[in-house]
Amino acid sequence: MASGNNETAPLYCGSGMDNFHTSYKNMHGYVSLVVCILGTIANTLNIIVLTRREMRSPTNAILTGLAVADLAVMLEYIPYTIHDYILTDSLPQEEKLSYSWACFIKFHSIFAQVLHTISIWLTVTLAVWRYIAVGYPQKNRVWCGMRTTIITITTAYVVCVLVVSPSLYLITAIAESVDQLDANGKVINSIPMTQYVIDYRNEVMGARAAALNATPPTMAPNETLWLNVSSLITSTTTTTTPAPPTPSPVVRNVTVYRLYHSDLALHNASLQNATFLIYSVVIKLIPCIALTILSVRLILALLEAKRRRKKLTSKPSAPAASNGTKSAVNGKAADRPRKNSKTLEKEKQTDRTTRMLLAVLLLFLITEFPQGIMGLLNALLGDAFFLQCYLRLSDLMDILALINSSINFILYCSMSKQFRTTFTLLFRPKFLDKWLPVAQDEMAAARAERSAVAPVLEKGRQQPQVVMATTTTNITQVTNL
Repeated sequence: MASGNNETAPLYCGSGMDNFHTSYKNMHGYVSLVVCILGTIANTLNIIVLTRREMRSPTNAILTGLAVADLAVMLEYIPYTIHDYILTDSLPQEEKLSYSWACFIKFHSIFAQVLHTISIWLTVTLAVWRYIAVGYPQKNRVWCGMRTTIITITTAYVVCVLVVSPSLYLITAIAESVDQLDANGKVINSIPMTQYVIDYRNEVMGARAAALNATPPTMAPNETLWLNVSSLITSTTTTTTPAPPTPSPVVRNVTVYRLYHSDLALHNASLQNATFLIYSVVIKLIPCIALTILSVRLILALLEAKRRRKKLTSKPSAPAASNGTKSAVNGKAADRPRKNSKTLEKEKQTDRTTRMLLAVLLLFLITEFPQGIMGLLNALLGDAFFLQCYLRLSDLMDILALINSSINFILYCSMSKQFRTTFTLLFRPKFLDKWLPVAQDEMAAARAERSAVAPVLEKGRQQPQVVMATTTTNITQVTNL
């Protein structure tokens, strides 16, 4: 059997990680609050613009569903960051860990994960839709119509709730304990009061005593994993650090509530591992791998469409007929059909939209891939990695995810002319019309063009030939953002 010294957890992250966590945690609350406020405004504007009648399209419907999920994440994270980061030092222990706040933490742990999962799978859907639009434009209206898109978005919301919520709900429970505080309000000891937690402690300590044939030792860090994540670092330090020679006297006792592992999770290690695997593999890694493959395929399809368009629009030097003479129409040498300016502009807009959506996909990969890898390492390396590395990087991963959910508005404005035009029409002050008449004329022309195109799109089933600007390529059938 391993001795007590051999039970020391392996070192995965050194003191540098502790220093980074301590220094960043002090400003995380303020940074995340600013990001959430700006993200709330940005996603609200996204929803307003993308739901305008002239902006309705399958791509914009997916972007709207994504904005709704991101907006919900922002609104829910604001009270969490204010309570747990900004006001945490000023609140008394009984308010900081009240029963109502423990209920909110349980809701937060489930709600945020469900919404992140919805965002991930909507992003995958966006990549699939765009790949079909660029790679198989002739199938786009059939496979990616508005009705199919709405059904897909609704399915993503429903399925993510049903898959993610039960596992997270089953492994957590609110447990009561009594914290003993010194004169400075620092926790000296935490005594569990919930019966299943007391029984679990007794089981663990009894098993260790039987194994070592000695008095039950102090619980190792592995037995403290059921503590609430928000107070895990403090609680494990209190539990595992040897008592000082002259301990501070207990001034008062307060009843607090923390989110622990449930009784079912404490006695079922496979359930905990399954939850980590669902989080890391199903929720993170599989969508990220799919996004990576789709992004590469999308880039290749975009390059192929650009090459094909260049080939179709280039003038041949000397086209010849099969009998060796130059082909002629009405006695003149026939040139390859040239596209009009409207068709070329539409195809350029398609390329700009594809590049914008690629930027959205890449930003998502940058923030989600590390979280999936970290979650997988949790399941493979166990508690030591969770305590030493994952918890100390969780704040950084949170802020990256929040930034990713906030930055889409900037991408839309910088890369989509139609989004900029619609946004300006909605929010541009009227008094600017006097000084910027040219811009107003451009917006009026864009509005007239969209009004003229809309009836044609509605009659596309009866008159598909009206929508097609040329027979040399089908990429112009793509509905643009």
